[in-house]
Amino acid sequence: MKLSRRSLLSLSVPLYSSLALKAQEAKSNSESTPRKWGTAPAAEFTPQRVILGWTGDPAHTQAVTWRTDKRAETPQVQLAPASANPDFVSDAITVPAKSGSLDIGNGKTVGTYRANLQGLKPETHYLYRVGDGKNWGEWFEFHTASDLPKKFRFLYVGDAQNDIKSRWSRVIRAAYAKAPKSAFIVHAGDLVASGYRDDLWGEWYDSMEFIAATVPSLPVVGNHELEKAAGAPKSLALPAIWKQEFAYPQNGPDVPENESYYFDYQGVRFLSLNVNILENEKDFDANRPMIEQMVAWVDKALQTNPNRWTIVTQHQGMYSMAEKRNYVKMREVLLPTYEKHGVDLVLQGHDHLYARSQKIAGGKVVAADANGIVYVISVSGPKMYEVTPTFEPLMAKVIPHTQMFQTVDVDHDKLVLRAFSSEGEQLDGFQLEKMNGRSIYSELAKPATPDTAPGE
Repeated sequence: MKLSRRSLLSLSVPLYSSLALKAQEAKSNSESTPRKWGTAPAAEFTPQRVILGWTGDPAHTQAVTWRTDKRAETPQVQLAPASANPDFVSDAITVPAKSGSLDIGNGKTVGTYRANLQGLKPETHYLYRVGDGKNWGEWFEFHTASDLPKKFRFLYVGDAQNDIKSRWSRVIRAAYAKAPKSAFIVHAGDLVASGYRDDLWGEWYDSMEFIAATVPSLPVVGNHELEKAAGAPKSLALPAIWKQEFAYPQNGPDVPENESYYFDYQGVRFLSLNVNILENEKDFDANRPMIEQMVAWVDKALQTNPNRWTIVTQHQGMYSMAEKRNYVKMREVLLPTYEKHGVDLVLQGHDHLYARSQKIAGGKVVAADANGIVYVISVSGPKMYEVTPTFEPLMAKVIPHTQMFQTVDVDHDKLVLRAFSSEGEQLDGFQLEKMNGRSIYSELAKPATPDTAPGE
């Protein structure tokens, strides 16, 4: 039967009306249960200086600290498995945080917070945000470590210290751009010029921005972290701001207050050692009891190391390359322990230049396949020193007047360090390859093409 145009129109109207009615009903139902969208936090409770660290096992825990202008009553962290679906927030759990207060000078006190996230799954991507239940910061991310030895990359930077926001920020951002999947960042001391000045720490956090909240920072104490205002007496005591803003394992010696620590990450033991007590050698005898306690802790931390690789970070250089620096006592008390326990690599700062040794044992260059240690000094900030020739015969590479950062790749049987300028150009590199219980050292040729991080 042939239908007229009027008949077709009369059939389509009820169909259209039915679809329109269903759409209207869906709209009505949606409007009756509106989606809740976030609102901007109040200025005094806006999370600031969010930074990741660890106080426990990197495969199952994550620590986060932050602060607000006014102390919040119910500080907390929301945590959820990462997902591209924006409804991941419905799977978030809440973890309470511990609060404190910090006097930052000029009559101002801020609220500080610390949370330890526990029971996490290894090799898992998480999203988190910090706040107080009403005022929230943005969602950040982190990845837990594997609980087995596995290939990874980390970043290493020397002293930031001066003109941080102006001239250091470009370096840390270039480092992140080069290796965005880095597991963490090792800061080799002197992050700021005066550890007691909150405004300088503000510049450091401004430069790190979201990097601090997504890539854990593991710092070692430098001499400038102990610097007070001009004219004030210097001491070995760290400022409260360091202790409240950084999170790291509390497994160090009481020299003076758990400021050294170690952690294990995917087949590597990392030891972060505060050696400021050894900088002024005229005080060596007076400080001998504390020094002996520190060395005993180092010996035990290295002796009980179950990992294939060992990396130490300390601020002052074992073989200093800057003028008027030669830490004889430091070598006397630490080198025998480092060499006895087969430390592979020592990462340092302090000298405001780049220098990388050959493999060294007993103060001398040794064969590529002999037992020995490679020492690296680097600077990421703009303050530079001139090179002194004292230990130059031990060095494989010396680069002055260059802001730099380093990537370190570690696998079961290979460790590779690459040193880059702030412009991203590879200026140096070497590798250690483990064979039959010892490492073989070799120079790394400059790549013809840009390198990529593991898994990229």
